[in-house]
Amino acid sequence: MPACRADLALAERLKRKDESAADELFRSLGGELYGYAYRMLDDPGLAEDALQEAMIGALTNIERYDGSTSLRTWLYGILRHKIYDILRKTGREVPVRTPDPESGGFQDGTWKDGVTVEPWDENAEMLDVVRSCIRSLPHSQREALLLRAVQGMTSQEAADVLQLSNANLRQVLHRARQAVRKCADTKLGRQES
Repeated sequence: MPACRADLALAERLKRKDESAADELFRSLGGELYGYAYRMLDDPGLAEDALQEAMIGALTNIERYDGSTSLRTWLYGILRHKIYDILRKTGREVPVRTPDPESGGFQDGTWKDGVTVEPWDENAEMLDVVRSCIRSLPHSQREALLLRAVQGMTSQEAADVLQLSNANLRQVLHRARQAVRKCADTKLGRQES
């Protein structure tokens, strides 16, 4: 999707080293980009690092922006490469949080002081299961699903970021959705029909 006039105007301001343009870019896309980095890395510190590196990279290389895609898509592409760099450096594909054994409220057969038990929330459980299933997807499927379903990109934008054809993107998304459904059904004890 080619850039709109606003993207081109903002890019020109960035090329002239206009600090207010950099602030505008970060305010408009920073939260969204951070959310994507966090979902891909599953670590707030690493997500902040990736976002910071991506923004520095974008500002340093703004001369390379040619308007063939939207500024948003271009930034996602840069962020994507920074995420890959972090995954390579840390030697992991799917980061996993290790729970703190002391964080549980039940210990030695009794509840710790100050622990309250919340009623079971089926929707919250389902959401946790779906998030877990998404985290277990192969990197390319997780990335495509997050861009489309969570970040709200159009198919064309996601295909541009991932450097895929629309047909390949549809295939990757189809496989990702099938895998999430199968994983969720398994974790929730549902029988496949």
